[in-house]
Amino acid sequence: MNGLNSPVVTILWFVVLIAIFWFLLLRPQRKEQKKRDEMIKNLHRGDRVVTMGGMHGSIVDITDDTVLVRIADKVEVTISRSAVGQVQSSRDKQVSGPRARQDKDAKEMAADAGTTRINGVQIDDPSQQ
Repeated sequence: MNGLNSPVVTILWFVVLIAIFWFLLLRPQRKEQKKRDEMIKNLHRGDRVVTMGGMHGSIVDITDDTVLVRIADKVEVTISRSAVGQVQSSRDKQVSGPRARQDKDAKEMAADAGTTRINGVQIDDPSQQ
């Protein structure tokens, strides 16, 4: 009987292949799933989220299975809790960067409700004069 064809070597190869499969595929996938489950469990009102469908919004209300997300002024949608793809910013964190500029611009636009702006530049509207 040849040493390369023995059943022990064959079984050893299967064990090595299963170990490689475990460490390269299954283990990282389980870590990601635990991380996602933790993220979904820790959702709070006021968190800015992106749904799996790509809608951006802010959480208004949460139940055990659903989340009420405000995607625009006076527009709220109910989605499944598992449909939340990621949390962009938590209500506890200070928003900075491009998102903060957009929020600041939105507040300025609300203050200038009587004026017309295009790309942040105020234009004269003859109908308001």
